[in-house]
Amino acid sequence: MKKIIFITFVLFVSLEASAQFKLGVKGGWDFENFDIKGSIGSQLETKKSTAWNLGAVAQLHLSGNLYLQPEVLYSSQKITVDYSKVLQAGDDSDANLDQKVSYFQVPINILYKFNLLAVNPYVSGGAYFGYAVNRDDFSKETIKKTDWGVSIGAGIEFLGFQVSAKYNWGLINISDVSDISWKNNKFNVSVAFFIL
Repeated sequence: MKKIIFITFVLFVSLEASAQFKLGVKGGWDFENFDIKGSIGSQLETKKSTAWNLGAVAQLHLSGNLYLQPEVLYSSQKITVDYSKVLQAGDDSDANLDQKVSYFQVPINILYKFNLLAVNPYVSGGAYFGYAVNRDDFSKETIKKTDWGVSIGAGIEFLGFQVSAKYNWGLINISDVSDISWKNNKFNVSVAFFIL
């Protein structure tokens, strides 16, 4: 993960002088929609949760209306899981458990812009890679460190700002428990401001 962050940083710095390159900051909210299956997983219930993310964004003009947008984000999420259906009779453990996991995420998207006079709406598609950098004690035993998937989205750019919405589909099982399949799906709304 350190190599990925370093390579992304070097890419940002090396392209900074280019007129076709923009660099900025980005923040937003993730509305979690977990896909949980398996013999145990199908009995679990999760409460809808909202997470936040913050980081850096870059944008490189490729050709015509196509742009490459890599990002480096820190995302903090809390998952409330109801284990009441899988607890054994007489078990007085708390059925509701908050699991906290924080990720460094590297989304890379291709944007197609509709260049208008004052605003630039766009559609996007791409992939992301996530690495858990902070897990509570229970999550260390039940959730893997790596996550990756694909995304589609849309947004609008104006006056140096970018407002976007996208949906991420996790493609791998992040559960470290054999009878649970757990994929990170989320709807994201964010705002970016390009400084350079």
